[in-house]
Amino acid sequence: MTGEGHKDWIAGVDFHPAGSHLVTCGSDRSLKLWDFITSGIAHTFQNISTGPLWKAKFHDTGDFVLTGAADGAIKLYDLHAVKLRQQFRSHTDSVNGLMW
Repeated sequence: MTGEGHKDWIAGVDFHPAGSHLVTCGSDRSLKLWDFITSGIAHTFQNISTGPLWKAKFHDTGDFVLTGAADGAIKLYDLHAVKLRQQFRSHTDSVNGLMW
């Protein structure tokens, strides 16, 4: 695959349930959706956290992605609308794991 990648280390990777995409996140505070068909980046959500992003997880439908970050936030992204749907800020420390 080609395209502009992350500017620093990658901490989280998850495969789309249909195998068509990959989502990555890391210390550059961005979430990237990679498209295997076009071999490029379908979308980048930039500066979505005040610290590194540790985890990214597709929903079973492939329509949504959750992120977990060092700032304690969990965020829900809608990939069809290409926007943040909801954020949860109840953690006082890093979110290091996610599960639907």
